[in-house]
Amino acid sequence: MVKLSLPLLDAIAIVTVSALPVRAVHQGTTLRALALANQKGGVGKTTTAIHLAHCFALAGLRVVLVDLDPQGNATLALQSALSAERGGSPLLSAGPNFSLLPAPTTDTPDLAGLERLRSKLETETDVLLVDCPPRMDAWGRAGVSLCDQVLVPVQAEFFAMHGLSRMIETVAQAGRDPMDPGALLGVVLSMFDHREPIAHEVRADLHANLGSLLLDSVIVRDAQFIEAASHGVSLLDYNPLAKGARCYVLLAREIMALWATVPRETGR
Repeated sequence: MVKLSLPLLDAIAIVTVSALPVRAVHQGTTLRALALANQKGGVGKTTTAIHLAHCFALAGLRVVLVDLDPQGNATLALQSALSAERGGSPLLSAGPNFSLLPAPTTDTPDLAGLERLRSKLETETDVLLVDCPPRMDAWGRAGVSLCDQVLVPVQAEFFAMHGLSRMIETVAQAGRDPMDPGALLGVVLSMFDHREPIAHEVRADLHANLGSLLLDSVIVRDAQFIEAASHGVSLLDYNPLAKGARCYVLLAREIMALWATVPRETGR
C-alpha cells in the first residue's frame, strides 16, 4: 500500500473539488441522490460507487454510500476502512466525510425505512450514492426510486448497448423520462482498454446514440482496483497515484460540474 503525505492527499482533494463552485458545497438542503445501476453485472458498478463516494469525500462533501446489493460487495471492498459511528447510527464510517450503510441482511427492502433515512440525510449530507444490485429486482428498483438521478456504468464491449437499453427502460418504468438530465445523469464507460479496437468502436457507437449523455470521463482497466479491494480499501487509499484512481478523480469533477449547472429541485 502506498503511503502518501498529507500535502499530496490535499492536492488530490483540491484537484477534485476545483470544478465545483464553493457556494454549491454545504448550502442548505442540497442533497444529491445518485443511483449506480446496470442490469448487466461485471461492468464496474460497485467500483464506481466506492470511488466516486471517496472522491466526493476528499473534495469536502459529506457522503453516504448505501450498499443495496445483498451480495455486499461494496461493504466487503471497504471492510478494512470501516468503523462504527457514534450514537448507535446504522451507518459505518469509511473515513472523513464518508459513511456507509452496509449491505442488507433482510430478504426484501424496507422502503419506508430507506425513505426515512433519505429524509434524515437531506440536511446532514451532500451526496447520497446507492450501489444497486446487477438486476432490477426489489432491491434494484428501491435504489433507483430512492434517488433523483441514475448513473449507468457500461463496459466497453459488444453487448454494451443491449444492457444500456434495458436500463433506460427500467428508468422509464420508475416514472421518469430517461432522456431528462434530472433522471439519467449519464453513462460512463468503464474497464476501458485503449489497446482494444472494439473499445473505441463501442465508445463511438455510444456517443452517436447518446450524445452528451455519454460522459467524457473514461475509467480505464486497472489491476490495482482488485488489489485495493483485496486489502479492504479503495484505490484512493491503496495507491492514489494509480491510473484508475486518476480516472475517478476526473469523473467526480465532471459530475460535480454537471451538478453545478443543473439546480437540484427540492421535494420528492
